[in-house]
Amino acid sequence: MLRDPDSPVVPRPEALPKEKRLAKRREYLRVYEGGRKLFSRYCVVFFAANDLPHSRIGVTATKKLGKANVRNRLKRWTRETYRRQRGPLDLDKQSLDIVVNVKPNAAAAAFRDYSHDLERVLRRAAGEPKA
Repeated sequence: MLRDPDSPVVPRPEALPKEKRLAKRREYLRVYEGGRKLFSRYCVVFFAANDLPHSRIGVTATKKLGKANVRNRLKRWTRETYRRQRGPLDLDKQSLDIVVNVKPNAAAAAFRDYSHDLERVLRRAAGEPKA
């Protein structure tokens, strides 16, 4: 089906809605203290069960990573990788709170390497029994 050239293109919303993000300090602390921890080359992933019908994600990037543009790039990469994996891993059907702590060595990584590493650890988190 061809699109009418005069009709405006309506972009699909691909951003993470607010309800699927961790925002408050107490939410992060609950995951750190009551959840499980998985290590990978470029990040540490904490995850814990929640009482919601969907998963949520939070990303931390400390100043050890570099300047703000580096930290923001790695947070964008993390959210993008999570967004791409939500469907294949059925993360929206699970009730998990996930916190990704980005390691300093990730600043030198290419997106492909970082994304592959995070996909692998998210797959492990999605398959493990909830804490």
